[in-house]
Amino acid sequence: MTQPGSPSILSRLEPAIDRRPLTVEPSLSLADAIAIMAKAQSSCTAPSLNLPLEIALKNQARASVVWVVEGSQLVGQFTEQEALAAIASGRDLSGMALADGMGEIALAVNPADLPDSFAVLALLRQQQLRHLPMVDEQGHFSGMATIETLRAALQLDHLLKALPLADAMLAPGLQAPATAAIAAVAQQMVATGQDSVMLWGEAEANPQWVGLLLAQDVLQLEMLGLDLNRTQAQAVMRPTLPNFAPEEKVLVAYWHMQQQQAQRCLVMQAAGDLAGQVTFTSFLTTLDLDLLRGVELELQESIQTFANRPSPKASDPLSGATASPDGIEGLREQLESSQLLAAMAMHIRESLQISEILQTAVDEVRQFLQTERVLIYRFNPDMSGTVVVESVADGWQPALNSTVRDACFGKNYAHAYKEGRTQVVDDIYTAGLTQCHIDILVIYDVRASLVVPILQGDHLWGLLCAYHCSAPKHWRTFEVELLKQLATHIAIAIQQSELYEQIQSELAERKRAEEQLKSSLREKEALIKEIHHRVKNNLQIISSVLRLQSDFVRDKKVMALFNDSQNRIRSMALIHEKLYQSRDLLRISMAEYVQDLAHNLLSSYVASSQRIQLQIQAESIWLNIDTAIPCGLIINELVSNALKHAFPDPHRSDNHVWVTMRQRKEGDFTLIVRDNGIGLPTGLDFKNTESLGLELVCIFTEQLEGSIELADSEGTQFVVTFNEIGDLARDT
Repeated sequence: MTQPGSPSILSRLEPAIDRRPLTVEPSLSLADAIAIMAKAQSSCTAPSLNLPLEIALKNQARASVVWVVEGSQLVGQFTEQEALAAIASGRDLSGMALADGMGEIALAVNPADLPDSFAVLALLRQQQLRHLPMVDEQGHFSGMATIETLRAALQLDHLLKALPLADAMLAPGLQAPATAAIAAVAQQMVATGQDSVMLWGEAEANPQWVGLLLAQDVLQLEMLGLDLNRTQAQAVMRPTLPNFAPEEKVLVAYWHMQQQQAQRCLVMQAAGDLAGQVTFTSFLTTLDLDLLRGVELELQESIQTFANRPSPKASDPLSGATASPDGIEGLREQLESSQLLAAMAMHIRESLQISEILQTAVDEVRQFLQTERVLIYRFNPDMSGTVVVESVADGWQPALNSTVRDACFGKNYAHAYKEGRTQVVDDIYTAGLTQCHIDILVIYDVRASLVVPILQGDHLWGLLCAYHCSAPKHWRTFEVELLKQLATHIAIAIQQSELYEQIQSELAERKRAEEQLKSSLREKEALIKEIHHRVKNNLQIISSVLRLQSDFVRDKKVMALFNDSQNRIRSMALIHEKLYQSRDLLRISMAEYVQDLAHNLLSSYVASSQRIQLQIQAESIWLNIDTAIPCGLIINELVSNALKHAFPDPHRSDNHVWVTMRQRKEGDFTLIVRDNGIGLPTGLDFKNTESLGLELVCIFTEQLEGSIELADSEGTQFVVTFNEIGDLARDT
């Protein structure tokens, strides 16, 4: 067994070696060599390939150098720096052999002589190399190691989670105006040995960083045959880089860079000054080697310890073994699992509060599984998501309400989860996860994970996640089955809760609509009342004008006409006044109206009022305004005629006028106006007379689509039958 701390427990060297470097012959032209590098860069950075981070970094490093080989012997290298020097020279590169522009090999090593990846890293840092070629015992070229290949081989995520950007950043590097010619920028890159230039768009004294130009971009333009002396850097620069404060954690910055597909970020001071830049590999060149080695050693020891643990015995409850104590313990755990599921089902039946159900579920699952974190993660339509409920042990960073936009998920995992996939990971570092996925998990201290989908039909609602943070963890079969069944119960609870919320929302919406309708009705009622009030006022003004005008009239007949006109206007104004005062804006109480109208008429004939008795008999009848106005005018004319003409003898005291109104059947009414006076002249046809009042009575009766008859009786008796008219009457 390997002793803890021995070199062999550290990362093996093989993952840090790229066995497929670009190789060419020395007779190749410089132009062709640059074209090979440019094409390799184009293919490895194509967004459509959706490459994982570690693969993309390795491919970009591979494209940054071509190795010049004769037979199997390494004779030179042609890096981006040599390519930039050739381009900056302005010579015709198509006529120059690669052998004339390649660089010498500073150092080549045999992998067998290197104990681990950290030995490679030490050589790269000591020799200030970007590429370290590998040769075998016979000197044959076999591959290369770079900072990028080491990044993929070393698992340092727990270190990066706590490491501030200030400890991992590089110097700000080369800077130039965005308007500078690319040829001039390339010459600066050659002179300083830099592979990137940050571009500003304003005055140099107060630079506003607008983009980035990389050496590989210059190679691309050279391959396309563009005139680099006439092309400004801003025409091809990469977009503005994301920027962070120096105290931000490296792993958080990396995750944001991955989402924005940015190769590096800027570190900015609070005052807006540029402090430095960070790439995905810069920490490997800035941090202490012993620190890096210690973190990797700790991780590998924990992996080895976990691997050396005895595997679960056949006493697992799902295996059916029950004879041993382990089998009894397994049955007990299986019973507890069943009880947990039964309790969950009970919670669903007893409550429609989804937050309460989910919180209870994660709390009980975490306690049952004896793990540090259990959470439920809900997806948005764009496959980003939020931690909506969580149970976490003391001492671990809460993840509740955290929002994650993980581009890797949609590409690599979403489809599988929609088909019901369950992810069981005993250790994230040995499970073959993509680097971007590991980066996300490490932010939340995840070391082992058990994840099951929460499905609503074909819709992926979210994930139920059990995480172990302190060490690797072996998930047993019955634990996996428990989470699967629990996810089904949760899906049911969510569906019931969403249905309940939908019903409550519809009820609330209906209530809001009713309140809005009531409010609208109240507003309309107020408006209609205001209209009736204004109409009544206007009619009273007209009546007052007629009265004032009558003060200048000396002819009694003309005076009588003025008085009759006033009474007619008052009869209409009285209807609007009644409607204004009534709670029912559509109908008027005829009992009250007839009483008030008849007594108003009686009081208008002062002399007559002293010797004429008015008797009103009106049932509780309600008419709409279209019917009430002509009906009121008929009453006005017939009562006025009786008061003016039925009792010529001033000494007679037994004078009576009766007004009776009743309903014969639904919508069918009878109006009777009778007096015990002298009666109409013999032979008078009231329907064909020069009397304006009687003519109006006939006109209004026709308007009501009714009939009027003169009945035989002592005095005069008119009987008017009519139906209620208007849209409201037809609706009822």
